[in-house]
Amino acid sequence: MKKKFTIILAIAIVAVIGLSAAYAIAENNTTLSIKSEPPVHIGEIVNTIEVQPFFKNYNSTTLTWLKEFSSDYIVFPTPDYYIVMNSTDAVKISKNATTGISISNNITCSVLENRSLGSGLNNVLYVEDVEVISNDVNNFVFS
Repeated sequence: MKKKFTIILAIAIVAVIGLSAAYAIAENNTTLSIKSEPPVHIGEIVNTIEVQPFFKNYNSTTLTWLKEFSSDYIVFPTPDYYIVMNSTDAVKISKNATTGISISNNITCSVLENRSLGSGLNNVLYVEDVEVISNDVNNFVFS
């Protein structure tokens, strides 16, 4: 009887752990919008943060973390975030600078880390598994 109870308890624990892991993976998918503009290499954004007065109160821990990425990583600035991804994921995103229209790439991705640059500054999202789900095109009307 004890052996049967132990087996049932072990199965229940494994099931709970499996469901928790599946929930965590599903929760990690995020939808973001990225303007269709050329991205910045990770080294350029690090240099900008270090030298531009706008970033004078940056979080040094986050900057040190950014410096650990290899030159293979790309940053897409958005109004709210600096989105960091590897170049394999970055090539999936349209990077056309245009006149008269604005193109936004709506993507889904897994957010691996969300770091703060400090009060009043954009957060830094480190993402992977990027998939473009749609593109929004907005025309500018000049009068």
